[in-house]
Amino acid sequence: MLNRVCVVTMKVDNIQAAVEFYTNILDFKVSKYYGQKIVSLQHEAVPIVLEETDNQMDGTRQGVLLGLLSDDIERDFSDLKAKGVKILFDEPKPCPPGRYFVIEDPAGNEIEIVQFI
Repeated sequence: MLNRVCVVTMKVDNIQAAVEFYTNILDFKVSKYYGQKIVSLQHEAVPIVLEETDNQMDGTRQGVLLGLLSDDIERDFSDLKAKGVKILFDEPKPCPPGRYFVIEDPAGNEIEIVQFI
């Protein structure tokens, strides 16, 4: 079942400026750095991840991604593909906490499907 939110990803243009804002202004604490462009913030309920992207914010790019928890990424990938859901990858890809792929809802909103390893 893909009805459990497991992460919220905030797409940012500058990871250092984003970390400063979320920690100094909003009082979040950094949980973990995943390289130079991905930072996880401490949050009791759903993890919040800041991810620097190379694309400029131009009004057409989605800035917040909802992540749904998968218990079996391969099964969910196959099931969604069979149902005709628009999937943006040819197969699940690795990410720092596990594996993921991205789908689009009917309005074009991107949703990450994530399996933690």
